[in-house]
This record gives sequence, C-alpha cells and structure tokens, in this order.
Amino acid sequence: MQSRLDRYERFIEKEYLPGLLKPDEYSMAGLTEGLRERLAANRFKRIAFTGMGCSAIVSDIVRGYFIELRLPVEVHVLNDYDFRFLAPASALDDETLYVVSSYSGHSTEPIIAFEALRGRPDQIMLLTSGGKLAELGAAAGVSTLYWRLSEPDREYPLFHVSQYFAILMDVFYRLGVLDSDHRDELARLAGILGDDLEAGGHELVESIAAAATDANIIMISSPKWHESLLKLCKMHLNEMAMVPATRNFFHEFCHSEVATLSDPDRRHCVIWLSDEDDDEYTIRKGENLRRLLSADVPQNRNVSMVRIHLGQEGFLHKYFAALNIVQRVALSLGRHHLTKSRDLISESAGNAWYHSTTIAAEGRHANSAR
Repeated sequence: MQSRLDRYERFIEKEYLPGLLKPDEYSMAGLTEGLRERLAANRFKRIAFTGMGCSAIVSDIVRGYFIELRLPVEVHVLNDYDFRFLAPASALDDETLYVVSSYSGHSTEPIIAFEALRGRPDQIMLLTSGGKLAELGAAAGVSTLYWRLSEPDREYPLFHVSQYFAILMDVFYRLGVLDSDHRDELARLAGILGDDLEAGGHELVESIAAAATDANIIMISSPKWHESLLKLCKMHLNEMAMVPATRNFFHEFCHSEVATLSDPDRRHCVIWLSDEDDDEYTIRKGENLRRLLSADVPQNRNVSMVRIHLGQEGFLHKYFAALNIVQRVALSLGRHHLTKSRDLISESAGNAWYHSTTIAAEGRHANSAR
C-alpha cells in the first residue's frame, strides 16, 4: 500500500474534483416503506445527523448549504450520542429525521446513538458502507442508505468528502428535500475549481505553507464557515500533515485568545478565512488584526497571519475552493515533517476497521484468495 502522503497527493490531484462528478455511487434499496411514506407526506421538519469524525463532516456542509439556500428544513449535526446536551429537546420529536452515520459501520458512538433511537424506526436512516451498524439496522428493520464508492480509501474516508456531498445532494433530491439533484452545478464547479488553482492558487498555497511551517496553526472565520469548513480543514491538517491546528470563531478569538500571541516563544500562524459577504464590521476588524500581527515589532517575531479570501460566487464555490487550498497546504506541511502515523485515531476510537494492520491483513487475504 502506498504511503499516507503519496495516497493523499494522488487524491488531491486525481480524485478531489472528479468526486463532485460521481453522485450515484450509493444505494437506496434499504429504505423502508414506512420512511418513504413519511417523507412523501412531508412529515419531517428537521434532520438530525449524528456521527463521528469524517462521517459527520459532510453533514456540516449540508447544514451550511441548506441555510444558504434558505430551505425550510432545520438541520442539526450532533457529534456524539448524548443528545440531551447537543440539541434542544423541542428539536428532537416525531417530526425529526435521524441520520445515523458511520462509514465503516463499526464506530461505537453511532451504534450507541442508534440503540437510543430504536423506538423511532420510521424516523431513522442509517448511512454506512456496512459493518455492525448495517447488521443492527437490518435486524431492526430500519432504513439504510449504503455508500458504494468505487475507489474508497479505507484508512482515510475524509478523502471523499467532495463525493459524499455530491451523493447527499442526489439523495436529498430523491427524498424530496431539494428541487434539484445539483449534478449540473457540481459539474460546472469541478471545472471552475481547476481554473481557480491555475489563476494564483498555487502561489497562495506556497505562501501559506511557508508561514505555517513549524508553527501552531490557528484558523479563524465567521460562524458561517466555522463548523462546515474549518472543522474539515482542521482534520486535514491534523490527520494528513500531522501538525497542531485549532479553529475558533473570529470575534471570540479577537476578544480573548489573541492574547496568546502577545509575545510567543514558538511560531504561530493565524489563517483568516475571510468572506467578502461578511459584514463591514467583521471585515474592518480582520484588517485591523492583520495590521497588528504583521507590524514590524519584536513581539511579532514568531507570529504570522495569512488570509484566504472567499471572494468566489456562492457557498459551494467558496467552500470547495478554500478546501482545495488547505488540502494542498496540508500536503506541503506533511512532506516537510514526514511524521509517521502510529494508528492513534483507530486505537483511541477503538475501531480496528481503520487500523493499518487490519487493512494489511485483509489485503493479504484477498491476494491469497486470487
């Protein structure tokens, strides 16, 4: 199997944008008549996604995009199974569609969430590629939507977020939530994003990577991008580059956490994702922060601030263009550090399905069976 960074580079160059063009690699055959009837009758006012890690990330994108479209359906993303502290009780009733997501089907938290929801069988849709979650769902007679990616990376599902999003747009169109399957729009977007990169994108990647090398990375943005975009950017920097990265709401950072940059002993890089649609106060405040942190004073010797300007048209263009930049920054930083993975994610989560030894063993078994 190729190294983590070689696979990552191949994904960025060969699969990230094409993923937007593959919205049909899933199966809805597992949807029950009970759920189909409730959907047809418009019985759901909200959708509550629950999952961990990358299985929840695409839900945040969907939530942000639905808000941008001003759809009447509420979307909640619950990154755990203890719903009492993650959503108001009034939002979790018989008018909520629960989407329990686990790509592997073996993550414990979504399974616990499913067990807690068993009493609402016609309100549940499992989203998985199989595993224990699919087995439990089949035994309980609840709806299951299956990922059927033709070229999945077993260890790093975050590679496929662009395709996950394209698939969910298709799914929600077929479920009657959206008026369009978005296929034409996403196909156009894939072409535009390639052009964006050639028109200054590579230079931006180089400048950010240079500023972030050997630094603690702090990403800041408005609430619009904090959950949907920064959460995924943080995952790419943490998992692929294996560098320290945090995220914060822009105004909260300016009001408290910026104090850590007064005169730090080690390097810090602030990455500001600024949206041209931000209000005037936010834009002015960001420019002031950049002036303060780039001033030629001794206290800034270990501080840099760079900007990713979201000046594109529309939520999806802004989102996937910025992600394209951050992924390439993560690859550059990963190549610089060459940190070897020790399977901490799979071991700390208690999910051996993602572990390199499991993947290698299955590969050997498959080869011997040929």
